[in-house]
Amino acid sequence: MANQNQENRKGISLHWIYSGIIALLVFAGGYLFMDRNKALNTNETLTSVNEIVKSEKADLEADYNAALARLDEMKNQSVQMDSLLSTKNDEIAELRRKIDNIVKNKNATDAELKEASKFINELKSKLNTYQEQIKALKSENIQLTEEKRQLIQDKNQLTQESEKLQIEKTDLEKKVDLGSVLHASGFKLETINNKKNFLGKEKEVTTQKAKKVDLIRISFDIDDNRISESGDKILYILIKTPNGKVVSTPGNIFKLTDGSEMNYTVSKIIPYTKGEKTFGVKTEWRPNETFEIGTYNVEVYHQGYKIGNEAVNLK
Repeated sequence: MANQNQENRKGISLHWIYSGIIALLVFAGGYLFMDRNKALNTNETLTSVNEIVKSEKADLEADYNAALARLDEMKNQSVQMDSLLSTKNDEIAELRRKIDNIVKNKNATDAELKEASKFINELKSKLNTYQEQIKALKSENIQLTEEKRQLIQDKNQLTQESEKLQIEKTDLEKKVDLGSVLHASGFKLETINNKKNFLGKEKEVTTQKAKKVDLIRISFDIDDNRISESGDKILYILIKTPNGKVVSTPGNIFKLTDGSEMNYTVSKIIPYTKGEKTFGVKTEWRPNETFEIGTYNVEVYHQGYKIGNEAVNLK
């Protein structure tokens, strides 16, 4: 009886031991199963995070490359833009250096990528600012060009007006100059023969015979002129022989109003008073040779203009 009870107790003990072992195995299996699932989930999460990081990095690189392309395009837009960007090279270079360090880092963290994104936005903001500045410069340049065009137009107009005024001034001066030219009148030409009486004293006798004429005495008046100023006036007197040649000596030359030159026979300086007539201007000419038969012409010039003439005929 006692042995039977002992065997029964032994059987019960083994049962509980086996039950405990089984329970332990079941728990261990469950733990391992849960741990494996957790590891799988963690791996999937890491893979997903890595893909997100790669995608964000790719987006950053694309955004950065677009900003660089815009920078190159802006440099090529105009000389002003390139000049402006050249002055900002240090700022842009520093931003590019920071961005390049992060973008080229294969193991860049999420925080670093966010920082790169901030730098890229800063770069784009600077480019926007620079572009606004260049627009303002272009606008100012257009305004300056228009102002320059207007100034050139005004200058040309002033030049034309000045030239017109100069022409009018020249015309007026010519009119005044012409108005100040004196006029000769009352001509008297005397062809004189110097005869000696029985006492040997010379006596002047007028004659029309060429072979007897010793000299020509010229006399004329200067009419009043209200424009010509008072002062000494120089007159040039020409005597032309019957063949039309001016009797002159070397160096006796004066200029006409057209700029050409002409020989003269004698010159005469006379005192003149503005607005008053001058009477009895006289001069004479005695040739070295005998007078020729024909008409001798006498012309008087003042300021390049012929102001009077007279002729005498010798037989």
